[in-house]
Amino acid sequence: MVLLSLLLTVGLTQAPALQPTTPDACVKAAREFTQTQQRAATRITGELVRKIEADKVAMAKACAAQFDVATIAEADLAGLIELYGEAAQPELAEAALERALASKTLPVTARANVLSQAVLSGLRQPKSAERNARLERFVDELDRLQGDLLDVKLRTHARLNGYYRGDDIDDGIIKHSTWLIERGRTFTPEQRTQYGSTIVIAYINMAEAVSGRGDNPRAMELLKTAKTGWSDIRNADRMLDPVLARYALVGTRGAPISAPRWLNAPAGTTIAMPGAVTLLEFTAHWCGPCKESYPGVKRLLAKYGPAGFRVVLATQLYGYFGAERDLAPEVEFERDREYWAHEGLNVPVAVGDDTPPGVRGPDGNYTYQRDPNDAAYEVGGIPQIQILDKNGRIRLIMVGYDDANEAFLSALIEKLLNEK
Repeated sequence: MVLLSLLLTVGLTQAPALQPTTPDACVKAAREFTQTQQRAATRITGELVRKIEADKVAMAKACAAQFDVATIAEADLAGLIELYGEAAQPELAEAALERALASKTLPVTARANVLSQAVLSGLRQPKSAERNARLERFVDELDRLQGDLLDVKLRTHARLNGYYRGDDIDDGIIKHSTWLIERGRTFTPEQRTQYGSTIVIAYINMAEAVSGRGDNPRAMELLKTAKTGWSDIRNADRMLDPVLARYALVGTRGAPISAPRWLNAPAGTTIAMPGAVTLLEFTAHWCGPCKESYPGVKRLLAKYGPAGFRVVLATQLYGYFGAERDLAPEVEFERDREYWAHEGLNVPVAVGDDTPPGVRGPDGNYTYQRDPNDAAYEVGGIPQIQILDKNGRIRLIMVGYDDANEAFLSALIEKLLNEK
């Protein structure tokens, strides 16, 4: 049996006695493999995650090989789309989706699952506004379906919400967070237990989006509502407290930025926040969304730098750069120098020390030693951008960066430059 031999090859401790015979069962086996391998690890590293993912993909492909898109029962099409997604076979997923969407005989529940899989598999395709609009049409059709479909609808909105949060698209975050929050108000006690953490995340995502648009009071209101209304959910306080602490910083004096090493500034420099309107961005060489923010940041600097606006970046060492691993600090520092020079950012860059990997506690959660600059600004995700006024007060915190924010940032910077 192909799947059985693969499971043994990749090292699953207890392989199933029989090869799964349905797409849903194949997906379940692949995901259980991933979870088992991660739980068995004493330390999660990038290399280990990539190895587990590659093994999981191979397993899913072996299991998917027994099915034929053209002949499989329509009731199994949603599961097959999902399986092809796990197997990194987008062309086959698209073929299964086309057949399912063309069907006129799918029951409501089956069509709901197909629409959900259409969204999830679509998120694996290259990003574009057109793709996102197509996925939104799928979810809108899903929402119109009647019946006991809470699980599939909630899962689909949550997945899109997570995508938009990861890609820093505020309109999408607000749309899907709103749907989730409103639906959460109707939950039974059992549904609160089952889906509560998803609703807490929706509150956090919504708060980050509205604060990034300048409405920090609304962000704090959302977070306090979640804190009051969802404190019974496991890990709710652990999720909410750091975010509340972050946005509570708005209006306070920003901490100085210091580091043992700097780019474009002497080693050991400390930059105090008073004295200039400042854009302070927490960033990293591996961070894709951070890289996407740089053109907009450079435009703002070119426009307002002559009037006294400045940009400061804060990062740290990670022990690697690109495909290079186990780098000595001085080597990674030079890679950083080349990286930000290539990006055209001739601004002070604070480079902190590497921090130890997270330690998993008895509750399964990880505890991390934080970079001092990150801790001072309650950094929870990057890019995290702070706009500070001439007095060094934090006037805005924006987690993530969307080009749509540039006009708002420009207006805020101009306003702060004109303040006495």
